[in-house]
Amino acid sequence: MNYTLRLLTRLGCLLLVAGTISLAQATVGEPSESFATAADGTVLHWTVYTPEGTGPWPAVLVIHGGGFTQGSPTSAPESITCGRDLAAAGYIAFSVEYRLAPPGALAGQVSDGRFPQQSDDVKLAVLAARSDPRCNGQVGAVGGSAGGYETAFVAATGTVGQDRIDVGVSLSGLYDASDFSPNPGLGVFSKNVTNYVGVDTTQTIELRAASPAYLADTSIAPLFLVHSAQDPMPYSQLADMTDALDALRLTNYWALTLPGDQHAFAYWATIKDQALTFLSSWFAGVKPPPLPTPTPGPSATPPPLVGPTPSKVLLNVSTRAHVASGSSVMIGGFIITGDLPKKVVLRAIGPSLADAGVTDVLSDPVLQLYDSTGRLIAQNDDCASLPPSLIPPGLKPLSGKESFISATLPPGVYTGVLSGANGAEGVGLVELFDLDPASSRISNISTRGEVSAGNGVMIGGFIIGGDEATKVIIRGIGPSLVAAGVPNALTDPELEVYDGNGALIFSNDNWRSSQEQQILDSGVPPSDNREAAIVATLAPGGYTAMIRDTGATSGIALVEVYNLENN
Repeated sequence: MNYTLRLLTRLGCLLLVAGTISLAQATVGEPSESFATAADGTVLHWTVYTPEGTGPWPAVLVIHGGGFTQGSPTSAPESITCGRDLAAAGYIAFSVEYRLAPPGALAGQVSDGRFPQQSDDVKLAVLAARSDPRCNGQVGAVGGSAGGYETAFVAATGTVGQDRIDVGVSLSGLYDASDFSPNPGLGVFSKNVTNYVGVDTTQTIELRAASPAYLADTSIAPLFLVHSAQDPMPYSQLADMTDALDALRLTNYWALTLPGDQHAFAYWATIKDQALTFLSSWFAGVKPPPLPTPTPGPSATPPPLVGPTPSKVLLNVSTRAHVASGSSVMIGGFIITGDLPKKVVLRAIGPSLADAGVTDVLSDPVLQLYDSTGRLIAQNDDCASLPPSLIPPGLKPLSGKESFISATLPPGVYTGVLSGANGAEGVGLVELFDLDPASSRISNISTRGEVSAGNGVMIGGFIIGGDEATKVIIRGIGPSLVAAGVPNALTDPELEVYDGNGALIFSNDNWRSSQEQQILDSGVPPSDNREAAIVATLAPGGYTAMIRDTGATSGIALVEVYNLENN
């Protein structure tokens, strides 16, 4: 790159370079300095937050957001607070400016500011900070939104020890510019991304060439990735990056999903202590312990569970049923309890069921994931559209027409919907995998689908984890679905439970016919006497629940498994 770096020299307690202190100093009390000249002649500045005492110190860049089109080092009060907090923690912080993509323009900018110009400017800042006499040669970054993208970009690209940062904190970052998953803010997101890269949404190769998730390799700098449950940055972006890092078998990152709808530097007050721990550990060359839980309120949050898989937990679950349209799509619900986010994978299987002897399979399954508000947070039609590196080993569906979703979800209620593309019908399988059993819990799981004779019976599989027996209630629901507005409900469901060897171990037709008091004591008895329920204490292992109608008729039914140990 043909750039000219303007190295800083010491002059008393202030450092100035061929320029003057800007109005930003009068606004926030910290000096603004020029640090480099971009290729088009734009003079780039940073606002400096200097620690007390005598340096040199590790440097941390503060990288502002603004959709790649606007923003400055002093445009967000929270980023100013971040710079001051970093200085108070013993870092010299440089809040940097970079060229802006149209319609924004930095003073003196004559180029369009599109990719990779902004990233080039941030790399200039990394070089300038590393060479600055106030810096000890170590450089990290904290960025939000577009700045979160730039943080991840300069963690994944460039030369180690030169223009690649040593450690970064990315708040609401963009990681896969080719992923336009559904999101309430998708229109703004798509506009900003395509404007920055300079292509439309169909130009996948060009978009991925600008994506940290595709550029990352095993030398990527440690990253602390933060997102919120309803972040304006599409929720799938966090999973895009963590899947890429997992595929590289890296353990040098933290990923945190917070409740609410905050964005970028609005997180800083909540995650400040965790971010400072992450920065200080990696600057010292020490891998930090598992991610501590933030403490946004006065009450302390329990630490995360560590060690082997805990006992008395539900792990993976799958349900097979006939999938049609309307009310006959398959709907799977699950509840995450506890205090920490949980990483899960959902798969929708259809074509490959034929290899197991299933007839009339769903030829092209489509999978959608919703939160408790009904907000669509992720969807996938064909897993072949996803980069293979983003699917964990052993979880890739056998057919490219099958669907895959990976998500790190905060505690709450979630729903997965399996349907057929273009109204296709057939037997499908929806699966939920708990990839992080040591964090929170999957407490309850349920699936609603169509039951008919033959292959059309509903088959639900689940796994009891750990090394202790777990008390559960399994329910087969039909008639009471009518009150919830479900047409064609199964009139008289019969429930059977099989162990991992295929042996029938429990069965029930009408729940009051046996175990009535145990079922009442569970707190979740069925509301219709024709429905089925079984209370059982099950040893760790795999189990199958099968629902059919006693009269061999068809209809919509619900199979549920409640963990009575953790509710």
